[in-house]
Amino acid sequence: MRPPVESVGASQLDYVASPLELMLQAPAGSIGVKAGRPLIKLQPYNGSRSMDTFLMKFSHMANYLRWDDEGTFHHLCASLEGAAGQVL
Repeated sequence: MRPPVESVGASQLDYVASPLELMLQAPAGSIGVKAGRPLIKLQPYNGSRSMDTFLMKFSHMANYLRWDDEGTFHHLCASLEGAAGQVL
């Protein structure tokens, strides 16, 4: 659900921040990366390798990065490719 739209004056429309500026201004941990945690990457799963191994690695990553249930679900959806992605 989107928040209500507020009206703005013409002077507020003179400057539009770039996405990079917005990221730099955002509080730590508010843009999907937990503060103090290095970026790590799990290879996507396409069904050609062991699903148990992938799910174990995925679970470890979710715990390490402290994803909540919603974040874990969305990251899992993004990690599945090809035939493996069709199970959703």
